[in-house]
Amino acid sequence: MSAEPFLAPGPDAPKPAGDPDDTWFLDEEWERAAYFGSLMTSAGEGEELTAQDVSGSGFGQDGTADQLRPGPVLATLVHAATSNQQVLASLPDDDLIGIIRAARKMESLIAWAQLTAIREFATRPGAQPTARRTSAAPCPDPEVREFAADELTGPLAMTWQGAAGEIGYARTVAGRLPHCFAALAAGKMHPRQLRIIAEETAFLSEADVAIADEILAGLAPGKTPGQLRSRARGLVLRLDPDSARRRRDAARSHAEIRKFAERSGNAGMVAHELPADEALASWQHIEQRALDLRAAGVPGNLQDLRVRAYLDLTQERDSRTAAAPAPNPGQDQDGAAGHASSADGNSPADPGTGPSLAALINITVPLGTVQGTSEEPGSADGFGPLDAETARDLLAAAARSPRTRWCITAVAPDGTAAAHACAPGSRHGPPDPRSLTYSNVIRGPCQHAQAQRTYRPSRKLRHLVNARNTTCTAPGCSQPAARCDLDHTDPWEQGGPTCACNLAPLCRHHHRCKQAQGWRLDQPQPGVLTWHTPTGRTYTLTPTQYTL
Repeated sequence: MSAEPFLAPGPDAPKPAGDPDDTWFLDEEWERAAYFGSLMTSAGEGEELTAQDVSGSGFGQDGTADQLRPGPVLATLVHAATSNQQVLASLPDDDLIGIIRAARKMESLIAWAQLTAIREFATRPGAQPTARRTSAAPCPDPEVREFAADELTGPLAMTWQGAAGEIGYARTVAGRLPHCFAALAAGKMHPRQLRIIAEETAFLSEADVAIADEILAGLAPGKTPGQLRSRARGLVLRLDPDSARRRRDAARSHAEIRKFAERSGNAGMVAHELPADEALASWQHIEQRALDLRAAGVPGNLQDLRVRAYLDLTQERDSRTAAAPAPNPGQDQDGAAGHASSADGNSPADPGTGPSLAALINITVPLGTVQGTSEEPGSADGFGPLDAETARDLLAAAARSPRTRWCITAVAPDGTAAAHACAPGSRHGPPDPRSLTYSNVIRGPCQHAQAQRTYRPSRKLRHLVNARNTTCTAPGCSQPAARCDLDHTDPWEQGGPTCACNLAPLCRHHHRCKQAQGWRLDQPQPGVLTWHTPTGRTYTLTPTQYTL
């Protein structure tokens, strides 16, 4: 199937010659096509379509517009109906439902067009192919050229991993599911339905997926996501009963435990793709510990005590024998650890009692928030924004660990780093910023006062650069600078100095990307990085602006 749009003849076009039985053009259909041609001509000349024009197009159930394939004609009619409030208000309910349905069909066509273009861009010959596929399933399709995903990060406003996922998905649905992909273009399948089918058929052989593709393309229209997933899963199991085991085994290789910020401002931890028996055993262990806590008189309902048991077990402590506060997920989560750092500076704080947190990545907190005179938010690498109370709790937790190292970043009026200093850990909390010696974070013209003769930068120079650019300096990448390579923008072996004006954090992936054919990275000012891609596009990133 193709995605050719509806093509209407002009109002004066002659009817096709030949036997009427040999053509689809019946008189009524031809008149309707001519009518659409007249509307498109008017729209093309800049005239606004009226409520009568839209209503006469047949958006009601089984009307002509209701049966149109998605394309320019349908898009023009939908735009005319929805962009003018007077036109929209004049339409009957039946037409409104037809317009909603038409817009949904256009959504499918747009999704098809984007996937088609992504696939074409990523698999064009003439560039070095990557040795790693971006899709788990085999695909009758050319290999993806290396760093194609990185070219898409700017236009799509996503990470390179997200762009790589889109490339892999585009290749999968176009190569393995041609019938379903055509149904998407025709507006007979919604993008979410296609995603479900791709997920459920991912572990079928080429022969079996060809069968499933044809069946599910006809089955999808009118099905809810839940209904379609159930039917697809049942079909897959009938075609290949062993696919369920292969799916489980493949997913288990991606088992992970991760932390995240809840929308409420609390924290969460989640484990994915664990062996079922071990997951159930772990849950039973948490449940028994919660019952033991209740028997020991620890306050809270059973759900509270499960939370307490989970935190106890993951921190190797026992609330039955130690004085512990009532369960409060807002105060007791260990969702972010950090190299304790503060913008503007810190003053001494009493860490009190509670969790101990070795700060090994950045927790950034304004001075006023530390002192309790401000409620400005902070942030933690890999976790995100922190409300003032949570930020103070994390700093207190960091102070309880002897492994914590305190760093102070003074912030300029524009929100970028101006100076930086470090101090050893202390159970008394962050140091008094007035007691430290600061080094300037170089901006603007550089006199190479901080330059070193060695290839490897010192800890001090690394801290200054990472305070200036707190994440990987590639478009769309948020890898914390502490986990990145400190790259010489102009290579060391070609005379590039080990100086703040020639250093910037790059994650390992983007370090390789920078060195690939067709890519170039410049640093015209310290902390300002300009990427030049093989397609000729440029993207400029500037020093971190602390949101404090």
